[in-house]
Amino acid sequence: MKKIIGLVFFLLILGVAAYIGFPYYKVYNISKQKTKVESVSIKYIEIPVGTNINQLGGLLAENGIIDNAEDFNYLANFKKKDKLIEIQKITIEKSKWQDYNSVLNNIVTQCNASTNVVNVQYNNVKSIEDIAGKLTQDIDLDSATFAQYLNDESTISSLGFTKTTYPTFFIPVKFEVFQDITKEEMLEKLKNYYKTFWNDERKSKADALGFSQSEITILASIVYEEQKVKFDEQPTIAGLYINRLKNGWLLQADPTVKFALGDPSIKRLLYVHLEVDSPYNTYKHSGLPPGPISFPESQTIDAVLNYEKHDYMYMCAKPEYSGYHNFSKTLNQHNVYAKAYQKWLNAEGIK
Repeated sequence: MKKIIGLVFFLLILGVAAYIGFPYYKVYNISKQKTKVESVSIKYIEIPVGTNINQLGGLLAENGIIDNAEDFNYLANFKKKDKLIEIQKITIEKSKWQDYNSVLNNIVTQCNASTNVVNVQYNNVKSIEDIAGKLTQDIDLDSATFAQYLNDESTISSLGFTKTTYPTFFIPVKFEVFQDITKEEMLEKLKNYYKTFWNDERKSKADALGFSQSEITILASIVYEEQKVKFDEQPTIAGLYINRLKNGWLLQADPTVKFALGDPSIKRLLYVHLEVDSPYNTYKHSGLPPGPISFPESQTIDAVLNYEKHDYMYMCAKPEYSGYHNFSKTLNQHNVYAKAYQKWLNAEGIK
């Protein structure tokens, strides 16, 4: 009986996974479908007033550029390209219209600007794929292609990073680019910002702390995960962690444990969580973890470089929904705060 229940459960999970994953599989196949643009002689397509990008499949099919209008519209809908087309005609660019995805990207580009210049930015990202997606959202550069380029080992080594420290290269920023920017040019933009951010003053402050630029960002990533709402508290938290490092203490930073477990949603760490075997578990391993646990904002990096000088060695969230912490110089005082916080968690039913 147990075997039957287990099999049913397995099949149920498999079915759910297939249900969730099918749209992504379908979109991937549609995006790679080849067009017939090489065989058309027209140079542009007239656009009726009130047409949305996600309704454009029929016009492309009527003009012999694609075979399947339904598939193109499905792709546009999935990628949430429902913007009203405010230009009277779209230029057919054969070199850029080789598959359904490139057609969609180029049409978005043509619809987005008369100046061919757009602002791009990224923040609140969890991965390099997220960064690629946000930076390419409104330009004629495919996010998957750019992500693959960013993650290429030759790209990483050319920038002087290891795979572990590479995320410290990315500092959330907003800048202007041409809509037809290439992946190489976009990377150059990111490189220039990194060099501009890490000016002589910031590098001098990092040197004074005895940290490399990557190590400063690694510490900033922990501070950011500890406090990403009340930015005014970040210099205090940074000072606490620097005190611990200077005194040879374990950082014992909860966000590093959540990162090691791969579950940032954990609200209440238990002793069993603290036993996770990972170099990112700062309850077990001294010093900084080998890489960042997030992509901190520039102001958080500055909070580390300009940390608050104090004698605090402990911190505990306040027993309220303010988002702030209580800081302590002694273990006895910390235990008082921790007990009050645990009592509050129990009262609120937070597990």
